[in-house]
Amino acid sequence: MNSSRERTAGQPEAAPLVPVASVDTDELDTCSLVLSAVGIAHHIDLHHNRLLVAATDAPAAEQELRIFFEENRNWPSRPAQAPPVGAAADPPTLLAMGSLAVFYLLTGPWTDHNPWFTLGAIDSRAILDHHQWWRLVTALTLHADLVHLAGNCIIGGFMVHLLCRILGHGSGWLLLLGTGAAGNFLNIILRGQEHHSVGFSTAVFAAIGCFSSLQAAAGRHAMLRQILLSLGAGAALLAMLGTGGERTDLGAHLFGFLSGLVAGILARLLGLPGLASGRSLQGLLFLLAQIVVAGCWLLAWRSQPVP
Repeated sequence: MNSSRERTAGQPEAAPLVPVASVDTDELDTCSLVLSAVGIAHHIDLHHNRLLVAATDAPAAEQELRIFFEENRNWPSRPAQAPPVGAAADPPTLLAMGSLAVFYLLTGPWTDHNPWFTLGAIDSRAILDHHQWWRLVTALTLHADLVHLAGNCIIGGFMVHLLCRILGHGSGWLLLLGTGAAGNFLNIILRGQEHHSVGFSTAVFAAIGCFSSLQAAAGRHAMLRQILLSLGAGAALLAMLGTGGERTDLGAHLFGFLSGLVAGILARLLGLPGLASGRSLQGLLFLLAQIVVAGCWLLAWRSQPVP
């Protein structure tokens, strides 16, 4: 066989040739490499897109090709896709973010003698000297005014939704409470002075940090796109709240973001994204997150001095 449309690989013996593979043109070279790797001489018949081997080698050649394609089935795997940005928020996230707005109708704005803020706001002395640790969580549910609330609900809801699409709404909200509380704690520890603050934005920046570190496992272009999206959301929130005054606590934002970065790495190592599809589990975890918030507020009101 010396046709110009045929190639010979190896040195086959002078024996009848039989086909062992009939594949697409793109796979001919791959099959040829497999047989060459195990020392089976063969012809490549380009005219009929097939491999020919000596009849005595046919069983071994077919077995090697079968093993190769079985071991490499579904390879390469498809890269994980980032959650669609334009998708509607999941019901639990809408419920939780809506609850912040409803809660504001109950608490009102931040004033000196408002009992909700007296009992639940971040107060470094009350936390460190009197061990009122619940404030690390209750402060996340309080907002200074309508602008403060709107920024956290609109931009914060967007970032929380993206995070919950990866981790599940239960895991996501528990992580938000933990990282938000951690950000508040680090802020008062490292400030070294008396400090008061409120707002869900600490948890929002934690969501931005967590989302960014979770996306770091994606491809280079996808990672860059998601990080820019996260940083853009953070910049928009800062622009909406301003960069000074009692409503904006830049230290809490920074430590919330750093806490989220670490939490995202841990979440990836623990395989939490793989649990996102478990509806029952996520429902229980979401309920647990709400119980934690309610429990912290119960402790806050029980701490009120009896007249």
